[in-house]
Amino acid sequence: MKNMKNKEHNDNIFLKEEARLLLNQEVKINRGQFAGKTALVREVMADGRSLEVEVANTSGKIAFVDVTFVSEIQEAYNWPKQEQSLGPDANSVLPHNRL
Repeated sequence: MKNMKNKEHNDNIFLKEEARLLLNQEVKINRGQFAGKTALVREVMADGRSLEVEVANTSGKIAFVDVTFVSEIQEAYNWPKQEQSLGPDANSVLPHNRL
């Protein structure tokens, strides 16, 4: 029973930290009336889990959403194309590098 309470406590701390990290970030709402919409996190409520968000393209509508119902939006990054290198030690044993 004690392990169960410990796990719940750790999960709660994790969710509060996640909510704090999402402050001033764009998120995607996954559930509820605004599911699929993008929103800006304006404030984290006193419980540490609820977010006040401004939903995009809705004339400034404000919604309160639990942190478990949103996901972070990550920008795509195109890594430059280059020849793969395994590092100087590993490259030295490749067949084309032998004398």
